[in-house]
Amino acid sequence: MIFSIRRFLVVSLLLVIAGGGVLLVFLTYRTLYHELDEQYDAELVQSARLLAGFWRDGYPPNASLSALDSEESRYLRYFIYQLWQDGKLVTASEGSPISPLIALNPRPHYAEINGWHAYSLPMTNDRWLILAESDYARQSMVRNVAGALVAPYLISVPFVVLLVWLAIRFGLSPLSDLIQSVSQRSPDNLTPLSIGKQVCELEPVKAAINELLLRLEAGMEREKRFTADAAHELRTLLMVLRLHADNARSLPDPQQREESLQGLQEAVGRAERMLEQLLVLARLDPAMGPPKKNARADILPVARDTLASLVPLGDRFEQHLELRLDHSLWVAVPEEALHLVLRNLVDNACRYTPPGVIGVNAEKREGQIRIEVYDSGEGLRLEQWQRYSERFSRGHCDSDGAGLGLSIVNGILSLYGGSLAYRKRCASSPAAAIVVLPAANEEPTLS
Repeated sequence: MIFSIRRFLVVSLLLVIAGGGVLLVFLTYRTLYHELDEQYDAELVQSARLLAGFWRDGYPPNASLSALDSEESRYLRYFIYQLWQDGKLVTASEGSPISPLIALNPRPHYAEINGWHAYSLPMTNDRWLILAESDYARQSMVRNVAGALVAPYLISVPFVVLLVWLAIRFGLSPLSDLIQSVSQRSPDNLTPLSIGKQVCELEPVKAAINELLLRLEAGMEREKRFTADAAHELRTLLMVLRLHADNARSLPDPQQREESLQGLQEAVGRAERMLEQLLVLARLDPAMGPPKKNARADILPVARDTLASLVPLGDRFEQHLELRLDHSLWVAVPEEALHLVLRNLVDNACRYTPPGVIGVNAEKREGQIRIEVYDSGEGLRLEQWQRYSERFSRGHCDSDGAGLGLSIVNGILSLYGGSLAYRKRCASSPAAAIVVLPAANEEPTLS
């Protein structure tokens, strides 16, 4: 069952109102009964004392004076009295039982017996006066008074319910307006929601939705630009492949045909490299999901394997690859991600720097790992650094790279809290790409 705020509020408030009404009736009844009970008991004692004053010198009052006529007979069930002397009933009100309503004790005695509030008053000469009042009279009085107090509340309940429903409907109207505003939007409308009426409880929701819309719009724009750039690059590659294939088929000279096939093979290798990097970039952008928790990698074996795999590329461009690291350093990055970062940086150094030495070094500084990929070049200027970080941007137009390496590096570093900077060549140090990553514990944590 779908949870409804409106239904929850209506039902909750109705239950509160109904529960409050029941509690009001109960407390009103109990309070009134207690107060009236005290008052009637006091009147019962005072009436007994008053009647005792009329029974003087052993002469009982005239019973005919207390007789009720036909119109007053209905009060017989409310009030009775008994006069006892020497254990015998001297006189009593009409309808009174012939046995004592309450024990004839030597001291004044009050008790509730069989629905009667009875009071026994001992007198001189072995005489007793018993006065009793029916509990029904008291309950009837309490019910009447409680009903008079509760009736206005019960009458107002339907109006209260209506007002509660209207208040909830009016109070939730901004939420309904927000739902309508979102539901009526077309899929391509990613503009932020209009401010409209400001509601304290809905402002965080609006802000979150607007932030999501901005991220979606930025992601879609990024995807459109990526798709257009990728389509352009792939179209160029396909054209080159077709050109080399047509030349290889049409050229009569075997040497020229061999050169064309060699160009075709290089174009196919470049296409494979581009597709591989496109797949990696697709996992990194946009978001690649949350980074792996407790990820860690040792730079030493990863750097050693990366450099070993790139030795053929270094030989091709007359580069000597070296590793200036002889101990383990752990970074909070998965091994495959660290391998991609080092591979792309060393690959770029091999392709775009003069022949010389390309190496990897690392050190730990204040809870971070600083990795340097140095080369024999002059280093990148700021504008070159920014331009080459864009997708499909290459250092040389005749390069067989795809121009995606630095985009992949930046994507990985942004996911794992790293950064990339460049250092130009100076007298004391070579040019280098500097990667800073958070350090990880040397021993894996047990979960």
